[in-house]
Amino acid sequence: DATGEQLATPFSTTLPPHAVGPRVRFSSDQLQHLVFSNAIDARATPHWPLLSLAVRAGARTVTDGRGDIELPDGSRAWLDGGPPRYTPAIDGTPVLHRVTVEHRSLRPPLGNSTQAALAPDQLAAVTHDGGAARIIAPAGSGKTRVLTERARHLVQQWRIPASAITLIAFNKRAQEEIAARTTDVPGLQVRTLNAIALAVINGSAPFARQPQRFNTVDEPEVRRLIGRLVKFPRVRNADPVATWIEALSVARLGLLDPAKVESRYDGEVEGFADAFARYRHELARAGNVDYDEQVFKAIELLLRDPQARATAQRSCRLLLVDEFQDLTPAHLLLVRLLAGPDAAVFGVGDDDQTIYGYNGADPAWLIDFAELFPGAGEHPLEVNYRCPGGIVRAADTLLRHNRRRVAKVIRAHHSATDGFMVAPATGDPVDVTVQAVTTAIAAGSPAAEIAVLTRVNSLLAPVQVALRGAGVPTNGGVGLEFLERTAVRAALAWLRIATAKADFSTADVGEA
Repeated sequence: DATGEQLATPFSTTLPPHAVGPRVRFSSDQLQHLVFSNAIDARATPHWPLLSLAVRAGARTVTDGRGDIELPDGSRAWLDGGPPRYTPAIDGTPVLHRVTVEHRSLRPPLGNSTQAALAPDQLAAVTHDGGAARIIAPAGSGKTRVLTERARHLVQQWRIPASAITLIAFNKRAQEEIAARTTDVPGLQVRTLNAIALAVINGSAPFARQPQRFNTVDEPEVRRLIGRLVKFPRVRNADPVATWIEALSVARLGLLDPAKVESRYDGEVEGFADAFARYRHELARAGNVDYDEQVFKAIELLLRDPQARATAQRSCRLLLVDEFQDLTPAHLLLVRLLAGPDAAVFGVGDDDQTIYGYNGADPAWLIDFAELFPGAGEHPLEVNYRCPGGIVRAADTLLRHNRRRVAKVIRAHHSATDGFMVAPATGDPVDVTVQAVTTAIAAGSPAAEIAVLTRVNSLLAPVQVALRGAGVPTNGGVGLEFLERTAVRAALAWLRIATAKADFSTADVGEA
């Protein structure tokens, strides 16, 4: 019958990821998991797979009703094949979870308390007794502390093997920071989604071996490949290749049909639907991937290959995900494929801070978290430790106008309003900024304690130049790569032409 077929056949599809979507229900995998994860198979000789795993790990079976197994030290334990969770000892006998046993450990949990110095809301999140939870974490609420303490808690208190836990950082810098904070948790996997995806398609441990390994190419090589595949007229002071790069990202990270992407750009990427397939084919033929292709290709592999998916899920039984609000549809689908039927995802983020909407990131991932990860708990972080009270109240007032959001309370740890000042600039914004900085320094503020923020990265350049001219040392801002931007290169070419004392440079004429 249909149910028997579902039990025998794990989910597999060769549909393109955009046709699958981030909210797909893996019905056959879920049914198999519900039936077999914590049940005795009585179709022939009665057999409990979890008990067999425990015996292979060094336990002995017992039949006197004082637990399911005897541990190597002679003590007893019960086995739990249900959803990942902490279960207190039953009549003094500890409960070992399936995830622990699956990773060949027989160490019973110590408890669900922690000695870490945490605020009450942070403590509730860290000691959540299930696997899945939504942690709404507004700015300055200590989300990185919660993530790292949660990972430490799972390993040191629940005694879940680190090999079963993966902490997903938003970018390389965050990954390095989190790894530095968890050096006392050996074996903890702290990776970006791109690093996981590349390991999946290359078959690097702990993922299933693959017949081919791929090299990652950066933007200059991507531009050269697009230039070979697409013929477009040269437009003065424009960068048509950048539009194609953006469209490729929208199609893959946004999980959009290439034909719909082409129509979205109103003729700017004419022929994109055909070029999309040719671009991917040329990458694969050369044994290459770009950064978005890492994720897209990993999704394709995990969708079509149940064995590769099962192997990946073994090292991701508990997933801790940072900046959940900025997952694109492709990222969300990859997270769900890695999490598997357990769906033990500890998602930390703030729906009010979604900034990658152009690639499909959506506050709905946090709003609908319990639908995506059934059984998830909820532990909001409510205290902002970073900003003065006036700033927190002003930000909260503004954010309450967002139409699609998780209702939340945001309180300031600091009651003082010092530091909050609105000063409309009537002159040139760069001059006003430099004047404010130099005035603050003259009043005794160290330059290292002053930050200048702009709406987009490119607006930092004139501020940097002006501050340098005023004798103010700076860190950060734009680097030399700023000079490689198409518009900047064109402007510099015009300046060189305008100041040339002899013949114009052919290269400058072409650039301009």
